Amino acid sequence: MLFSAIFITLYVLGWLVLGFVPWLALSVITRGNAGLRYLPLSLFAGVVGGLLVPVLIRDDGLGLILSFVLALALPTAVLAIQRATRSPTAESRG
Repeated sequence: MLFSAIFITLYVLGWLVLGFVPWLALSVITRGNAGLRYLPLSLFAGVVGGLLVPVLIRDDGLGLILSFVLALALPTAVLAIQRATRSPTAESRG
């Protein structure tokens, strides 16, 4: 039981780190204009993306790798969609 709790905690921490990376990259690219309110969204998308694979698709070694890939890809897609659908007036503010 203790080992299961340790490994689940490590998986969730890994998914959180991979959910943080796209937000950090966007923040660096936009010189701090990534929006702090999108950080929890990015972290949540990373955990949900990582959890979807073992629950719905695979629960073996390949599923573990796919869960980390999806934990990086889903927040990247969410932030890209958010960035693409921003209104032009918000970008023109100095």
